[in-house]
Parts: sequence; structure tokens; C-alpha cells
Amino acid sequence: MAEAFELIVSEYGTNALWHSASGAPGGRIRVELLVGSHQTLLTVLDDGPATTRMDGKVDPAEHGRGLLLADAYADETGQDDRADGHAAWALINH
Repeated sequence: MAEAFELIVSEYGTNALWHSASGAPGGRIRVELLVGSHQTLLTVLDDGPATTRMDGKVDPAEHGRGLLLADAYADETGQDDRADGHAAWALINH
């Protein structure tokens, strides 16, 4: 499971830096890990939408497969907007 969570937190954290206000000076990223007896939930929270997006500066041939890998490793994934930013989460059953 450690390999799965390393990949997922790396992908979600990188996306937060590239595509949210967390990548700006003073930006923040918070990672939460909730471990239960049958499942573990990883959540990466960022500062929400950036004032300028970097999508046009990203070469699609070099990026874009990480979320597919996160989906393959996790039993469930999702995203939602929150009062203090945006959250991407992954749930792994064990």
C-alpha cells in the first residue's frame, strides 16, 4: 500500500502545484491520512483555483497519466470543492 499512497500523494500534490493557487508564492498544500481497520483515505487539499492557469504551458505528451495511475491503484477516487480550497482524495481498502 505504501507504493500506492506515494504515487497518489505525488500526483495530487503535483497537480495542486501546477493547477491551483497553491503553486503561487505563499500557497499551501495539506495532506490528510485517515487510517481505519478496513480502509485508508488519503486527501490532498490545495488553495483552490489559480488566478492564472498553467494548462497552456504543459506538454500533454509529458503529463496527464498520473490521475489514471491513481485511479488504478485506489479503490475509489474523487474531487470536491471546499470552503477553503479544493480536495482530491483516494480510498484504498485493505
